[in-house]
Formats: sequence, C-alpha cells, structure tokens
Amino acid sequence: MWAIAQVEIKKQLLDKSLLFWTLLLPVIFIIVFMMIFAKDAENPAAVAGQIITGFSVFFSIFIIISIVISFVKDREKGLVARLASTPLTSGQYFAGKWFPFVIIVFAQIVILSIVGIIVYNMQIDQPYYYFLILVCLAVMVTSWGVAIAVFSKTENTGIVVTQLVAFIGAVLGGLWMPFEILPQIIQTIGKFLPLYWAHQALISTVSTATGGENIGIALLVLLGYTIAGFSLAFAGYRKFLRHSRS
Repeated sequence: MWAIAQVEIKKQLLDKSLLFWTLLLPVIFIIVFMMIFAKDAENPAAVAGQIITGFSVFFSIFIIISIVISFVKDREKGLVARLASTPLTSGQYFAGKWFPFVIIVFAQIVILSIVGIIVYNMQIDQPYYYFLILVCLAVMVTSWGVAIAVFSKTENTGIVVTQLVAFIGAVLGGLWMPFEILPQIIQTIGKFLPLYWAHQALISTVSTATGGENIGIALLVLLGYTIAGFSLAFAGYRKFLRHSRS
C-alpha cells in the first residue's frame, strides 16, 4: 500500500497541471473577487473570509480530475490487473492511491488560508475546528474522486463529471456568494450538499466572516458523504477490474 502511495505522490508532484488547478487558479480567482467585492466594503476581512473559504471548498473538487486520470491510466496500462494477482487487497489499493490526494487537498487549502491571513487579514477564531474541517473535507472529496474514477470509462468522462459537480455545487452551495441572498429554492436544495456544510462550517470558525452552521452537524454530513463515496468505490471495483487490460 505504501509503495503505491509513494509512487502516486511522486507522479502528482511532477504534474505541472496539478499546480495550476490547486494553487495558481484559486489564487487568481481570490485576487479578482477581492478586487471586485472588497474594494468598497466596510469590512474587507469579512469579505475575504467568505471568498477564501468558498473558493477553498470549490477548488478542492478539481482534485477529482487528477484522481480519475491516475485510475484510468492504471487500468489502461494493466497495472490494476497485475496488482489483482498479488496479495494486495482492493482496500489497500484504494488506500494507496487515495491517501496522497488527501494530503494534496489539505495542503492546497492550508496554503490558500495562509494567503488569506497574510494578504487579507482573515482571522481564524477556532483553528482546531478549522483544520479538522479541512481534513474531513479532503477525505470526503477524495473519496468521491475514487468513486467517480472507478466508474469513468475515459479521462474525459471524469473531467466532465468533475466540472458538473464543481459548478453546480458552487451555485447551489453558495460558494461564490453569501448563501442567504440566494433564492429560497436554491437554499433548500443546497442544504443537502456536503459543499454547503463544509463552507458554512469553515465560516463558523473564521471570526471575520458572518453566518455559518453548527460544526458538529457539518462534520456528520461530511462523514456520511465520505462513507457513501467509499461504498460506491468498492461497489464499482469489480467492474473496474474487469475492464483493466491484462
């Protein structure tokens, strides 16, 4: 398992496109949105708290693209079929592939948070809960990344699904604008999404931001979606294995 994890983390660190999706593009979006919405704001730090936590959740989803590409390449190269003939279990294979992406997502959001703290004076009032939420968010997003990957026939399929999840989730979950100004029907739907709960939980820990939801409930929602994601992944493993080149 750890050998797979080491190989995966090395591959991802050499992927320059990953740097673009995880850091460069999010920072650009944060700068642009801050220039637009914080310019005449009475409390720019409060705007920063909303924007940075929202984009942290939003851009964490794009790691699914890298997960899909990695799994599809393993399948097309026959690596999955070869590993299936070894004592390595499906759980160990998933864990080895999944764990590096958890680290990447967690590091991504930590760096974006540091940008918010240093550049925009964002203040984290409850750092313990803030980082606990980051861990749970990283685990949840990557669990669904693995689930989407095992059901994706091609890399393009995974990319399309990721974009749909990201943009629809951003709109319904209030990641781009204050949730309370959205139409009531969108607010009702959005509260069923883990992205909403992750964002609102982060807002609850940032003293410069207003609003938020109960952190305990948010963590339970993220846990439930994580279990669902891994359950789907294991359910699709046999089909994924059958399509692997021998």
